[in-house]
Amino acid sequence: MELLVAQLINGLTIGSTYALVALGIVLIFSVLDVLSVAQGEIFIASAYAGFVWFYRHVSPDLVLCSAFVIVTSLAIGLVTERLAIRPALHGGHRATLITSVGVGLILSNGIQILAGPDAQPIPNDAATVALFRVAGVDVTRIALASVLALALGFGALKFMTERTRTGALVRAVAEDSETAAAMGVNVRRVRAATFAAGCVLAGMAAVLLGLKYGNLTPNLGASFSLTALTAAVIGGASRVEGAVLVSFVLGIAETLTTTYLGADFTLLVQFSLFFVVLLAMPEGIFRRTYRRAG
Repeated sequence: MELLVAQLINGLTIGSTYALVALGIVLIFSVLDVLSVAQGEIFIASAYAGFVWFYRHVSPDLVLCSAFVIVTSLAIGLVTERLAIRPALHGGHRATLITSVGVGLILSNGIQILAGPDAQPIPNDAATVALFRVAGVDVTRIALASVLALALGFGALKFMTERTRTGALVRAVAEDSETAAAMGVNVRRVRAATFAAGCVLAGMAAVLLGLKYGNLTPNLGASFSLTALTAAVIGGASRVEGAVLVSFVLGIAETLTTTYLGADFTLLVQFSLFFVVLLAMPEGIFRRTYRRAG
């Protein structure tokens, strides 16, 4: 019983990080109509920048390193939107998908060239300290922080999009960018800010996952991106609630599969769920409530 509870807690922790990245994917897709498959590589590039370069050359303070990870994800997001996504928007989904894949390849190969293919350790002793116990299982600081960070990110995103003037502008661009532009909305600025915000969510996930595992590898971004993308698509591609729910399911499925069947079966189980759901519900669990007009 303790093993099952431990894996459920572990699954919720991992699912929270998947959900943060998936939220960014959903946000970007809703506003820019772009499926950003480079979120995982942005995730791992910002993690390397903070926990490897900043830690070694600037300061070993993990709080500062974590802040630098998030700032780097913001910077990468702004540069990516300006140089890769914006010029390709007129080419439709195919063009933006190709440029997004290209960004991911540049980042992942750049990491291997600069930092090498070997795993890079992160001193995470403070993050793995147990705070309390549930059914005889320790709940660590990073497990609690992961769930709280998701709650914060989800709540802030919902509040911003539904209760603020900025959110009204975002919704206007998502609904009909041409009409929004005609009404005086700076569509380019809204799109750039949205893409950057989606990347910041990936940076938050990078902090949490890096401190949880205590190491980074260059290929972690690609595998992480696939799972988060799966969560976003199964959830409906434009519904943040669906992305969060499916992320938790995939996180728990991953930990249970690894424990009871072996790590080799993890992707098999995850993508089997993916295909079964999409065969039954091609638009995902929560269907899109609108379609972009421009």
